[in-house]
Amino acid sequence: MPQQGAGTGIGEIPFAQVVACIQKCLTFPTLSGKEDALVAHLIKVAHSLGFPNARSDRMGNFIAERVIGSGQGPTIVLCGHLDTVSARASEWGVDTQPFGGSIVNGRLYGRGAADMKGSFGVMLHAAASLAGARGHHHGKVCVVGTVVEELFEGVCFLDALKAIKPDFAIVGEATQGRINMGQRGRAEIVITSFGQPQHASTGRKVINAIEQVAYIIDAFHVWYRSQADEVLGKRNIVPTDIKIPMGGGGGIDGRGGNSTVPNLVELTYDIRTLVGDTEESIILLVRENIERVLQNAKKRYPQFRTPAIQYSSERAVTWTGEPIVEKKFAPAWKTSRKSVLVSRAIAGLEKAIGRKVKIGSYSFCTDGSAVVRYRELFPERKIEVIGYGPGSEENAHTINESIAMEELRESYAGMQGMLLELLNQA
Repeated sequence: MPQQGAGTGIGEIPFAQVVACIQKCLTFPTLSGKEDALVAHLIKVAHSLGFPNARSDRMGNFIAERVIGSGQGPTIVLCGHLDTVSARASEWGVDTQPFGGSIVNGRLYGRGAADMKGSFGVMLHAAASLAGARGHHHGKVCVVGTVVEELFEGVCFLDALKAIKPDFAIVGEATQGRINMGQRGRAEIVITSFGQPQHASTGRKVINAIEQVAYIIDAFHVWYRSQADEVLGKRNIVPTDIKIPMGGGGGIDGRGGNSTVPNLVELTYDIRTLVGDTEESIILLVRENIERVLQNAKKRYPQFRTPAIQYSSERAVTWTGEPIVEKKFAPAWKTSRKSVLVSRAIAGLEKAIGRKVKIGSYSFCTDGSAVVRYRELFPERKIEVIGYGPGSEENAHTINESIAMEELRESYAGMQGMLLELLNQA
C-alpha cells in the first residue's frame, strides 16, 4: 500500500489515534434519540483535531467543518449515523462485549463497530488530516454524524444538507471497500383488510379478514413480477408482519375471542424500491397487484369493503427535543459511472490503496436518500452522492458485531485519497 498521504503534506494523525477514538465511541450506548453524550464527546474530539466550529444542529446531528486551502472549490459532506440498534450484553462473548470496544484477533468489536462508528471515526480523522494539504487542494469538507437514522433514513441528514449546501456527498455505510453508486429505497406499506365480526360458527358465510390477507399475499406470489435495475437489483416486495390491532376483534391481541371472526387485520409489506419509484407509484403498484383478489371478493360478498392501503408511519423525538413524524418511505438513488464524483473518487481511491476498485450498490437503505429529497426541494442545486466505507452489510445489527482492523486502516487511507482528488483544483 502506498505511504499514507505521501507528497501531500497530510497523514500527521496516526492510525492508532483513529482506532482509539472509535473504541471510545463504542463505549457510548446510542439508541435512536439518545445520542447526546456521544455528540458532546465528538464535539470535544473535533475541537482537539482542529475543527474550528464543531457543533450540533437543531435535530441533534454532529457537524464539523474545515476549509481546505483557499476554500474556493467543492463542498464535500461525509455522512455517517451515530445511533445504533440495541444490544444485550448477555448474548455477546466475554471478550467481545457490545460497549467494550475490544480488539480480538485483528477485529474491533462492539455495537456499531460495522454500523457505523468505525467508518465515522475514519471519516472524521481523514477530514482532519487535510489540514496540512499542500498544492492545489481547495474547498470545504463537512463531517456530519446523523441521529435517529435507524428509524428514519435521511430525515435528519436532510436538515444538515439544507444548511451545508454541498456539491458532493459520501455516505460511509459499509461497502467492503467498494465505491457504491446507489441504493434501493424503502417503503413500508400497511394493508388493512376488513371483515364481519361474527361468531366463527357461521363459517364462510361472512367476510373473514384473515382469509382476505391470505389471498392478498398469494396475489403477489402469483402475479407480481419484479423489475430490476442493472446496478441496484430487483424491487423486492416482502410481507413482514400480520396483526389484529386492538379493537379488531378475534384473537387475543384484538381483545375479541378465538371464536370470533376479526373485523380488522393489518398486513405489513417491506418494499425495496428502485429509482423513479414515488410514494404514489408504490401505492398504485400494490393496488394493481391485488385487484383481481378484490374483484373476486366483491362478487362473493356484496358487503365487501376495499382494503385500505397506506404507508406506515413512526414517531420519535431527537435528543434535542425535536419531534419527528414521518411516513416510512425513503427513495432510491443512483449516480452515473461517468459522473465527476464517481470518476474522481475511483481515481483517488486507487491511488491511495494501490489496486483496482470495484463498483457496487447498497442492498439496504442509507442516509443517501436525503440527497433525493434535497434535489426535489432545490432542483437548481447540483449534488452527487456515493457510498464508501469499511466492513460489510452482513455485519450490521449482529451479535458480536465487528470490523476488521485492516479494513479500517485501508479505508482511512482511501478516504484521504478520495478527498484529495475531489479537492484538487490543478
